[in-house]
This record gives sequence, C-alpha cells and structure tokens, in this order.
Amino acid sequence: SYRELSKSAHYSVTALSEAAGGEVLPSLAVALAYVEACGGDRRSWEARWRAAAAALADEAPAEDAPYLGLVTFGPDDAERFFGRRKLIDELCVRLSERSLLAVFGASGSGKSSLLRAGLVPALRADAIAGSREWLTILFTPGENPVEELAAQLATLTGISAGSLYADLTAAPERVRPALRQVLADKPGMTRVAILVDQFEEVFTLCDDEHLRSCFVDCLLAAADGMSGRVRVVLGVRADFYARCAAYPAFVDALRDRQLLIGPMKDDDLRSVITGPAGGAGLRVETALVEAILGDARDEPGSLPLVSHAL
Repeated sequence: SYRELSKSAHYSVTALSEAAGGEVLPSLAVALAYVEACGGDRRSWEARWRAAAAALADEAPAEDAPYLGLVTFGPDDAERFFGRRKLIDELCVRLSERSLLAVFGASGSGKSSLLRAGLVPALRADAIAGSREWLTILFTPGENPVEELAAQLATLTGISAGSLYADLTAAPERVRPALRQVLADKPGMTRVAILVDQFEEVFTLCDDEHLRSCFVDCLLAAADGMSGRVRVVLGVRADFYARCAAYPAFVDALRDRQLLIGPMKDDDLRSVITGPAGGAGLRVETALVEAILGDARDEPGSLPLVSHAL
C-alpha cells in the first residue's frame, strides 16, 4: 500500500501517488525513493527519468510563451513569476535581519520558484540595501552536499574544490576562513548569500550520516559565525520538518528563522493565471479564470499543474 511505501521511501502518500499518476514528472529524488522502496534498480530507473526529463525539455514552451508549464522558474523568469510578491517582500525583510532562514512548503507549493525567480531577482534589484552587490550561490545538495558546497565556494575563492572538501569534512567550521577569503577584498556591504534549494535531498539522496551532519554544521557555521556577512536560505519540503528536527543545533538555529508557504489566496492565484498572459498581450476569459480557481483553490501542489494546463 502507499502507506507502507511512504514509510520506506520517507515521502508522503500524496507525493508517491502523484509520482505514479503519470500526470506530472516527479522530482528525481521522489522517483528514486519510490524505486528503492519497491526494490527496483536505481541506475536503470534514473536513466529512464533523465530520458523523460530530456523529452519534456524538448517540448518546453518557446521563449515568448506566457507560461512555463512543468518547468521550474529560474532567475531569468522573474517577469513571468506572479502571485508571491508579499512572500518575496517578507523574505527580504527577514534576510535583512537574520542570517539564516528556512522556507518550508508542501511539494508543488512553489518553494524552488520562490527562491529562484523571486528572491534571487529581488536581491539583484537591491530589495535589501546593498544586495545588488551580494555574491549569490544557488544549488541543490545532491548525493554529497558537502562536495557540492565545496564546489560552489571554489568558484568564488580560487581554492580547489578538493582541498575545500577535505577541510570541510574534517572540520565544518573551516567554511568560515573560506568565506572570509571571498569577502576579504569586497566592500563592507557585500554579503555572500548561500541558497540551498530542495534541502530535503540531504535525506533522500545522501545516505552518509557523517556528510549529512557535516553539511548542516557547515551551514550553521556560515550563518552564525561571520558577523552577519553571510546569509543562508534553505528551501525544504514540509514533510521533512521532523527530519530536520533530529539535529539539536538545527532546532535551536531555526526556532525563529522559518517561513511556511501555504496555498495561494484567490487574488494571488488569479495573478498567476492572468499576469503572464497580460505580459504577452493576451487576455484570459473570466469564466476560465474562475474555473481554474475552482479546481486549484486550497490545493498546495496545484501551481505546476495550473501552469501546465495553461
């Protein structure tokens, strides 16, 4: 049953049933967790997933299409990203005051798009005083999150990724000297923003507890040991909240540093439907807008499906 699969795969029943439904391509993490829970061959199913993802990419809308479909919004899609203005503003206010913030939301609630097409362009537009000059790195953890963090920092420091990886796995607090090197010749207003999208991959793709703990410690050291010159933002699927709570230091750090994304209100969802069309000089019939609202209202995973249908 899905309930038994959910326990084995560590994903919700909803996420697994959607993955099996065939209407939307699940994330690689969900697909592989499903495969492993069913005793399937991980390598062959990953190859199938990548083939399907490539096929979808070939069918993606043209550059001037109003809607992105199932594709995640990126920093260059800000002009087509609607419905989250208040959340973007709140994110910026929080980041102006705090060095660490976790954004929790259900699968399909738009966390990735909020970070990529909302927060990143806002920082570039100086939404926080001086954020136009911030150095931003955005990545997903993957199977080895420490290695990925080292690779990202290496692009800013000039230090080899291998050397950084060895330092961080030996002592996570060594992330601070690396960040100090990045900021050494930068103006005092410059910050480093570390944005970790799909943070739940730390649990679904990384099977090494040492690396998992080390990555968490690296992020906490970066957020709280750099005199406010580093900002760390995590995008986390809400059903992994309890897994995050298994790390006492993480619990203490996130106590007043989290933001929960819920379903959009009608006005915001209406802008998701009509905004991209208006930007392309088109108009959506009122009856269609109301029909979509009726179907998508209070459905936390509906945003990519609405975009795909449109």
